[in-house]
Amino acid sequence: MPLDLNATRRLAYIRYLHQVALQQARLPEPLSSTSILMLHDAVESFLLLAAEHFGVTPPREFEKYWEAFKPHLPAGTGLASQQGMRRLNKIRVNLKHHGAHPDVSTIEQAVADTSTFMAANTQLVFGADYESLSMASVVVQDPVRDLLLKAESASGNGDRILAMARLTDAFEELFKQHNPGDRMRRYDASPLALMEKVHFPLNAGAIARLLNPGSHGLNARDCQTLGEQIEALTWTVEQLAPVARVTALGLSFAAYQRFRLLTPRVLGFMNGRREYRAPEGYQPSSEEYAFCLQFVVLAAMRLAELDASLTAPAWMPDTDHWGRQPWAIAVEEQR
Repeated sequence: MPLDLNATRRLAYIRYLHQVALQQARLPEPLSSTSILMLHDAVESFLLLAAEHFGVTPPREFEKYWEAFKPHLPAGTGLASQQGMRRLNKIRVNLKHHGAHPDVSTIEQAVADTSTFMAANTQLVFGADYESLSMASVVVQDPVRDLLLKAESASGNGDRILAMARLTDAFEELFKQHNPGDRMRRYDASPLALMEKVHFPLNAGAIARLLNPGSHGLNARDCQTLGEQIEALTWTVEQLAPVARVTALGLSFAAYQRFRLLTPRVLGFMNGRREYRAPEGYQPSSEEYAFCLQFVVLAAMRLAELDASLTAPAWMPDTDHWGRQPWAIAVEEQR
C-alpha cells in the first residue's frame, strides 16, 4: 500500500521523536535516562502505524507485534531487531516501574538497537528510506517548511553549510509575524513582540552629543555616562528579547544557545543581498545539523500551538485602523 500524506507525516513525527531521544542520550547521567522512554515511545508509535498500515488490531503485549505482522510480510521475513526491542522494553520497564537508571553502555546499546529497528523496518513495512524521511512534513507554516526542505536537500547533497544557512532563514521566518510592527499598532501586537525595533540605535557618543552638556545641568562626563547607560540598556533588551521568545514557547535556553552557536550569522543589505557569516573553518557535522533541524521543527510546532490559542473567538469585534477593539462594560456591580 502506498503511503498517504497522513502516514508520511506520522513517520516524520516518529523520526522526530527518535531524534529527540538521540539528543537526550548525550546528556549526562541520570538525565540521559529519559532517552529510553523517548526511544520506546518512538518504537511504539512506529508499531501502531504499521498495524494500521496492515489493518491489524494492535496486540496488547509489546512483543506480540512481531508475530502479528508475519502474515503481512514477505515469506521468511519478519520485523527486524526483535531481540534489541525486547532489551529496550525491559530497560524501559526497569526505569519507569522500578527506578533503575541505565548506565552509559546500556543507553548506547538501546540507541543502536532502535536505529537498526527504524532503518530496517521502515523499508520493510513502508518501502521508504528512513534517513530520507523529511521532518519538515510536521511543520504547518508553509514558508518555514519550504526552507526546511531546502535545508534537507542541501544536506543530502553534502552541502551542510548551505543547509545551516537555510535553517537560519527558517528560524528567522518563523518569528516574522511576531516581530514588533508599527508603533501605532501595539494594541494587536503578538505576545512575542517583546520590544520595539530600533533600526538605527545611537551609540553612547551620539547620545552624549544630543544631550548638549550644560543645557540639562549635566557636564560632559555625565552626558557620556548617560549615553553609555542608554546604549547598554538598548543592547541588553535586544539580546533578551529573542531569549524571552524562545523560553516563552517552552524551548530550552541551552538548546537555543547551541543553535545560535552552530548556525551562521546573517547580515542583510538594503539591496536584498544577504551574507551568512561564520568562524573561519566552519564545518558543521551531521549531528550538529540534525540538532539544528530538530530545534527549528520543535520551535515551529510550539509556535503553531501558540498561534492556535491566539485565534480570536467568534464574538470578538473587528479592530479599527489603529488596531484597537471597542470595549464595553461586561459586568457592573456596587460593593
